[in-house]
Amino acid sequence: MVSRPPWTKDTHTPHGVGLGLRWAFLDEVLAGRSPPSIRFFEVSPENYMRRGGFYPEALREIAETHPVLTHGLMLNIGSTAALDEGYLATLRRFLERMGATRHSDHLCWNGADGRILHDLLPLSACAATVEHVVDRVKRVQDTLGMPLALENISYYMLPGSTMPEREMIAEVLERADCNLLLDVNNVWVNARNHSFDPIEYMASLPLDRVVHMHVAGGERLHDYDDLIIDTHGTDVSPEVADLMAWVIERVGPRPVLYERDHDIPELDELGRQVAHLNERYDAALDRWERSQSSPSPPQLHDLRTRGPARHLDNAGSPPSLLSDLQRGVSDMILHREPPSASLEDVVSPLVDGAQRALHAIPPARHEVYRKLVRNGISGTIYAFMPRTRARRGARDFDDDIAAWLSEEGPRSPYIRDLPDEFASWISARWRDDESIPEYLVEIGRYELMEMRVKADPDATRPTATPPPLSLDAILDFHGSVCLGAFSHKVHLLTRSKEDANAPLEGDARLLGYRDESHEVRFLELSPLGYEVVSGLLGGARFGDSVQAGTARAGEALSDESLARVGVVISDMVDRGIILGVRPPASPGDK
Repeated sequence: MVSRPPWTKDTHTPHGVGLGLRWAFLDEVLAGRSPPSIRFFEVSPENYMRRGGFYPEALREIAETHPVLTHGLMLNIGSTAALDEGYLATLRRFLERMGATRHSDHLCWNGADGRILHDLLPLSACAATVEHVVDRVKRVQDTLGMPLALENISYYMLPGSTMPEREMIAEVLERADCNLLLDVNNVWVNARNHSFDPIEYMASLPLDRVVHMHVAGGERLHDYDDLIIDTHGTDVSPEVADLMAWVIERVGPRPVLYERDHDIPELDELGRQVAHLNERYDAALDRWERSQSSPSPPQLHDLRTRGPARHLDNAGSPPSLLSDLQRGVSDMILHREPPSASLEDVVSPLVDGAQRALHAIPPARHEVYRKLVRNGISGTIYAFMPRTRARRGARDFDDDIAAWLSEEGPRSPYIRDLPDEFASWISARWRDDESIPEYLVEIGRYELMEMRVKADPDATRPTATPPPLSLDAILDFHGSVCLGAFSHKVHLLTRSKEDANAPLEGDARLLGYRDESHEVRFLELSPLGYEVVSGLLGGARFGDSVQAGTARAGEALSDESLARVGVVISDMVDRGIILGVRPPASPGDK
């Protein structure tokens, strides 16, 4: 067997088996304790875009010593909604900073009618979908300035399909001239759930377009219509490892990513699992290498059963059908009633073709997606608002989320925005309900303030020795700084998810910030300090902020009040909250 290094420092073309970079073992990787079996890491840009603090800095450090590939979650390439130009612009900047030369995402849709469901939803396998996706792939590749690879997803229904799913994938790849991220676990899951031969399926795909592969573990879940669900929460099965080896033996060296997102073992154990997969990978690669030197090496086109690209006729599959199908599935997922009770309400406004397609799918399969999406969204909100949930009560909190999903729903492609969107919607309703204590809204505000302080980007302005503080100066603050005024001591609550005690009454004016270790900290300010800092954060000059702040705090401007403000400013400089002081503008400046 050919001896190969565990990885080479090449962020663009690593091969062998790598691992998805997860928060659970990030510190160990930063400390240099990554097992040598892991040949590269894969990251999802959405976890790092529009945020600052520890995680982007950690990723930069890891990318200096390990190959890193990018794999997106929220491109929404198959949606009938318009492409999100803001998201694409932010993604391009991230990829450029990473030095990426290609990117991947999923051949699916994530949301419709402005509502983003934060799951990988299956496309209708039909001619209209091919036309629609091909156009969007070309536009995305032009916008990102690099090739795109699309991943085949696991699916539990394919509403409105008129061709085999594999044929749709092949047509999209060929006509859009893009690459394939072949997830062999998804092939295995779909083969088991829908009773087809996974080898025959993969042989029908354009394997010459495979640039990246995924392996993972799935689980049979009886509560989900007894389907095998692509959970990424178990070890890679021998069957999936066999499929991975079958592909490598035919296509040669490719990066293979082990996805593990739930029930994550210790990093050493993950390293052992990756080492075992690398043994299978290297053996398959040796067989591929020997085939290349044989008189008649196997040709990829001999493994494919598809014919030449055919003309796609959209007759009978208008774009309105695709739009209605996605709208109908989205409504079924977000509707307060389960599909068995609400199907007619959901499908009645849709075109006839969409109504027939959705009626043809058993309600149990709609319920699978309903559970997957709703549990994912609810779990994210639970994670960021545990103290609010404890005091509201789990059942009432779930009812609140259900009402929000039905009446409004998520709008942002970034999953960490979900708690803010939910809280913004529910807070007015809580305030109007006399049975709900006032402090519940405040606890929610405080928990979301913590989240923003942790995630907000750092200031980008370079720091230098600040000039002397003057009345005309404008102060530069760290990008994480956030102010909040409360009528309860919410910052003194325990972090226990079971503690449902009410917070102490009393005003609390809080300044949140990240310290040098990226930990979230809070300062309790006096009324004077709070008002002055509020003006400074708004970009007002120091003298104006002090004058207006003392008036708002109900104090007179005096040497004593100026001295107190000076102490606050000095303390914030020492803590790294204030980064510098801009000198007063010259008379000629505009």
